Amino acid sequence: MSLTLADVKASLRVTHSEDDALLTRLQASATNEAMRMLDDSAMTVDALPAVADQAIVLLVQADYDGDPEKRPAYRRAAEQLIYSYRSLGIK
Repeated sequence: MSLTLADVKASLRVTHSEDDALLTRLQASATNEAMRMLDDSAMTVDALPAVADQAIVLLVQADYDGDPEKRPAYRRAAEQLIYSYRSLGIK
């Protein structure tokens, strides 16, 4: 499944369009980070496991919320979601 901006906004409960450009950049960055967490150079974005979508949303939320105290918790949660798929080549 390919995560859309609409999916990200719905998950974050964002109903306005003022932050669409920011959320798009954060989503791209979070997707790249999720790919690095998976540590599988053969995996493509289109082949990410479904659980990666939630991890990407958590990574976006970590930066979008802007609360430095909550950021580590969001990142740890994203890592835990992805960890079991790391280097296994599961598509």
